[in-house]
Amino acid sequence: MNHSFKWQGRHDGDGEAHLRLHQVVNTQQHASFAFIGFSSDEGVKRNKGRLGAADAPDMIRAQLANLPVHQPVTIADLGTVVCDNGKLEQAQAELADQVERSLKQGMKPIVLGGGHEVAFGSFSGLFQYLQNNEPDKTIGIINFDAHFDLREAEHVTSGTPFLNAARLSEQYQKTFHYLCIGVAKHSNTKVLFETADRLNCSYIYDFELQPKNVEILLEKITAFIGKVDYLYITVDLDVFSASIAPGVSAPAVKGIDLSVFDPLLEAIKETGKIKVFDVAECNPRFDLDSRTAKLAAYIIFNYIFY
Repeated sequence: MNHSFKWQGRHDGDGEAHLRLHQVVNTQQHASFAFIGFSSDEGVKRNKGRLGAADAPDMIRAQLANLPVHQPVTIADLGTVVCDNGKLEQAQAELADQVERSLKQGMKPIVLGGGHEVAFGSFSGLFQYLQNNEPDKTIGIINFDAHFDLREAEHVTSGTPFLNAARLSEQYQKTFHYLCIGVAKHSNTKVLFETADRLNCSYIYDFELQPKNVEILLEKITAFIGKVDYLYITVDLDVFSASIAPGVSAPAVKGIDLSVFDPLLEAIKETGKIKVFDVAECNPRFDLDSRTAKLAAYIIFNYIFY
């Protein structure tokens, strides 16, 4: 684990009304939330995408540091899992162990990615935790993403995490519950749709995500959530329009808007079922004015406080 990031930023005062996130991270022995970085773009490399996502965790932390604290919160930063020398599977296993450990300690892990290969590590951590503590409970995956990430490949990549999760579930005779929100027809091959259908996955197209459809969308999402005990939520930043998320491996031609995303995430959070949350595919190398890192921080801020 890498612990090199220094939480610092603007200091307006020590009173409760003046606090910013950098002033509350790692200040309490027991925390409600845990930040875990995942520094990897090995999966993106294997998937022939553009590299740079390994630099994301600290860039997101830097954007989080100055955000205001509107209500009491305790956060621990557990450091960053680093994928060295192309050892992605080892890094995913280490991330899974960190996620499981934080859950055992009563914290809600928020994982900062990194390529979307982060998803298999995050999912595996929750899966391990439940197998060891609540084996009868079920997991639902909600992935905000333009891509299914159900790709068949010889090795794990940023395009395989949910097929990897499906196979892990099958190995333990667990039903695979997966909802992908924001799927773009032009970004997924026919075989990926066939795989999604074969695995009984649920999905919502990007063109359906319009403000006028929010109530209908919430009905679909609520129906999915009703089938599971706990949720793993992952947000691939390439689901958003390239105008607000230029720094990703595969910028969206269309993408979805925050005016739809925000109420959906708020409703999902209100169920109280989220156990693990992550953001993925932030690529500082291709970002403009830190827009994508700021977007990641904004999403995390809303998850924590609203």
